[in-house]
Amino acid sequence: MRRYFFLSLMVLFLVSCSDAKTTTLSYEEVKKIMVDAVQTEEGKKAIRQLFEEKSFRELLVLDTEEVKKATEETLLSKEAEEFWKKTFEDPKFKESFAKSMKKQQEDLLKDLLKDSSYQEDLISFFDQPEMQKQLESILKGSKIKKEIEKSVMDTIENPLLQTKWQELIKKSGEAPTSGEKSDSKDSKDSGGGDSAE
Repeated sequence: MRRYFFLSLMVLFLVSCSDAKTTTLSYEEVKKIMVDAVQTEEGKKAIRQLFEEKSFRELLVLDTEEVKKATEETLLSKEAEEFWKKTFEDPKFKESFAKSMKKQQEDLLKDLLKDSSYQEDLISFFDQPEMQKQLESILKGSKIKKEIEKSVMDTIENPLLQTKWQELIKKSGEAPTSGEKSDSKDSKDSGGGDSAE
């Protein structure tokens, strides 16, 4: 079966290379013939047998030492270091690189914030007197006050929140009304009200 597959492949290759004045097959025709040959049961068996051969599988498996050596030569060399330095000087590249890493960085930060030892490190970092002084000076600064005021105003002016505010005001206005009736009865029973003052 495998021989048949490779034989047909070789014949097809030789026919396409010949100088004869026969009709030449276009790329699409050759592609269709190859796809048809591979999709037959015989073609599938030939491919399976090819993958079962140990020598062929060894060609596909990368040797870890070779990969390590190639990585060191290409990524860790002085030329590569210079290349990455120049590449990261480009603002567009930095922006696209940061955007591509954003999701992973967010996930990493979320995982770190769940880690109790990291939380303890953060607390001890912010508990240092120098850090507290810096935070106080930042929070007391006019820029941060303006940002907080702007944030509060944006929140108040948000249309979604305005409807919620209105609902809360209506509910709070209705609740004392029912309570006022019981208060007025109590004040009549006690013999006076606030008007006597």
